[in-house]
Amino acid sequence: MSNEDISKSLKNIETSVHDDFIKFAQKLVQTKSLTCQEREVAFLVEEKMKDLGYDEVTVDSVGNVLGRIGNGAKILMFDSHMDTVTVNNLNEWEHDPFGAAIENGRIYGRGACDMKCALAASVYGGYIAKEIGIPDDVTVLVSASCMEEDYDGEAVRLMLKEHNLRPDAVIICEPTSLKIATGHRGRTSIEINVKGTPCHASNPNNGVNPVYLMTDIIRNIMKLSDDLDYQDGQDNGSVALTNIYCNTASNNSVPNDATIVLDRRLANGESEESISLEMNRLLEGTEGSWKFMDIPGKSWTETDFMFHSFLPAWNISSDHSLVKGAISAFKEIKEQDPVLYQMGASTNAVVTAGLLHIPTIIFGPGNMEQAHATDEYCDIQMMVDAALMYADICHNFS
Repeated sequence: MSNEDISKSLKNIETSVHDDFIKFAQKLVQTKSLTCQEREVAFLVEEKMKDLGYDEVTVDSVGNVLGRIGNGAKILMFDSHMDTVTVNNLNEWEHDPFGAAIENGRIYGRGACDMKCALAASVYGGYIAKEIGIPDDVTVLVSASCMEEDYDGEAVRLMLKEHNLRPDAVIICEPTSLKIATGHRGRTSIEINVKGTPCHASNPNNGVNPVYLMTDIIRNIMKLSDDLDYQDGQDNGSVALTNIYCNTASNNSVPNDATIVLDRRLANGESEESISLEMNRLLEGTEGSWKFMDIPGKSWTETDFMFHSFLPAWNISSDHSLVKGAISAFKEIKEQDPVLYQMGASTNAVVTAGLLHIPTIIFGPGNMEQAHATDEYCDIQMMVDAALMYADICHNFS
């Protein structure tokens, strides 16, 4: 079958299910699914995969849905997360954030861009690939993962561990406007604590105020930020102080201790060891102590987990076969060259590529500027194109 025939077949198959495809994307957006509250969306995805004839559909212990097509030794996995951030500014939305209204060729609503339209594209992309055919030695997995917004990659890590899986390649379907992201920075959350001596605030000299002891540490953090000198698009780290709180008996007491939280973005090559040395230098001569944060959580299935927040940076060569396959699929569907770039945000690729070193790209519909935004939307044609490209990648995977 020629490339022209393949492209025509892909589009004919998509046309036959186009209306159902769009309705499924709308239904996903209409169904609330905050982090660790994805139950109803998980059921929708499970039911849709079964209706579309996936060879196997499972829901694991933390609530990820995993659909399988084929049974070959070479494994290609697509991942989209089901959870969304909340809506705190309802009165500022022109469209109902859970209405999934269609206007000007866009689906509007919370999670439309990040990333329920991409999830729909991956589910239907798998169906189209099954219909057109995939190589006998290939297995295609479509993952609908949970709790990404607060626990980047943890659900995918647990899923791969539970299923004893190591895919040969992974496509994270986060919104890239169908540009191909070949890497992004990692991140870690660090907690710095300073002990004080509590006392009544009417006589503060009887105690030691831990907030005041933080002064030198905060100056050091500001200097570290200047030294890192991160500029958008560069592969170097950055640091930001993102939270500060005290353990105190009351508002008229000097606190027992004070804690700050750092968001430290990671460049390629930065490790727990190198960041540990950096933190030790930062606190030298102060009263502070620090640790990488381990954050407990409970998934929608009531499964407890502990999230260790050290997530390495990663990249992949533009010459890798996975990247070349995505380039070829883009050219087949759009008849033009795609854009390759380094992504600024963090995704589940921190586990697949950063921790597990599995070849990974990020490639999906929607403009990242719409993620978490008021009146969030995804372009329908971009979503359809993504499904066709995913199917094309599956058909040619080797």
